[in-house]
Amino acid sequence: MVHVVSGGLVRRILPMAASVAGLAALVAVASTALSASGTAGQGAQERRVVRMQTLNVRDILYVLTGGSNTLALMRDDGVLLIDTKPPGWGQAILDNIQAVTDKSVVTVINTHAHLDHVGGNALFPTAKEIVAHANAKARMETMDAFKGPNAKVLPNRIVTDRLSLLDGVDRIELYYFGRGHTDGDLVVVFPEKRLAHFGDLFPSKAAPVIDAASGGSGVAFPDTLARAIAELKNITRITTGHDEASATMANPASPSAIFANPRTMTWNDLQEYADFNRDFLAAVRQAIAAGKTTDEAAATLQLPERYKSYDMSQARANVRTIYRELGK
Repeated sequence: MVHVVSGGLVRRILPMAASVAGLAALVAVASTALSASGTAGQGAQERRVVRMQTLNVRDILYVLTGGSNTLALMRDDGVLLIDTKPPGWGQAILDNIQAVTDKSVVTVINTHAHLDHVGGNALFPTAKEIVAHANAKARMETMDAFKGPNAKVLPNRIVTDRLSLLDGVDRIELYYFGRGHTDGDLVVVFPEKRLAHFGDLFPSKAAPVIDAASGGSGVAFPDTLARAIAELKNITRITTGHDEASATMANPASPSAIFANPRTMTWNDLQEYADFNRDFLAAVRQAIAAGKTTDEAAATLQLPERYKSYDMSQARANVRTIYRELGK
C-alpha cells in the first residue's frame, strides 16, 4: 500500500506497480504541503492542497488542481508536467506523482512565464527538457526565481509557432496563436485524446487577466482565440489555467477513491469564451465612440445575457488596458 499524508491524515492509496504501464484503476490523491509564511516568529502555516484526478480511467493523463492547474502525463519513460504551480507547491505535486509512479519528471512544459505556473520548476531538476515560448523564456530569465543555480531549470527548448512532442496516443502538439493573456501563451493539445489545455488563455469562465506588461493584449485576445478555434480540430475537452470547478467530480460528495473523467470545459465553452472576449472588446469600442471615460465604460458595460455567470472581477482592469491600447 502507498500512503500519502493529506491535511494531517494518512490516506491509503490503492496498490500500484512501480511502472505506470499497469495503471488501469487510477486514483485521485489529495496532497497537502505545509510551509512557513509571514514574518519570523509568527509561525504561520500556509496550507497547499493539490488534488490529482485522471482525465480518463484508461489513460495516464492527470489534472492536478490547486494553486493553478497542472497536467501530468505518467509515461514509462518518465513524467511530463504541464506547468509547475506557484513557488512552494512543487512538493505537493511531487507527492501526488510519487503516489502512482516511481518515475522522475523528465519534461516540463511552461504555458507562459507567470510565477504561479513556473514557480515549481526548481523542484524538478531531473527534467532534461523544459519547453516554453521564446517570449516566455525571455521573461523567465529576468525573474528572481531563475537566478543563480535555478537558471538550470529555465526552458531549454523553444517554441515560436508550433512544436510536436512524443508520438502515438500520447502525442502532443504545442501551438502559439498570438497575444492574449501575455505574448508567450502556449496551447497544449493531445490530438489522440481530443483534449487541449489552454492555460491562462482560458483560465475559467471569467474576464481574463490581461498582463500588458508581459505583452498581453485585450485587442488581440479575440483574434488569438479565433485562430485557435479555426486551427484546432476534433477537440472535445478543454482544461483551463485556474478553474478547479471544471475539473471536479460530477458528484464531489461521492466516497469513491477513484476520481476518473472529471468535468472539463467543452468545445462549446471555448467558443462561448471567445465570443465573450470579442463582445467585451466591441462594448469597450462602443464606450470609446460614445466619449466615455474608462470608469464610465466599466460601470455601464453592456454584455449579452449569455455571459451573466461570468466572473467580472477583471473587467475594469481590462477596460483600462483596451483604452490604453487604442490610445484613449
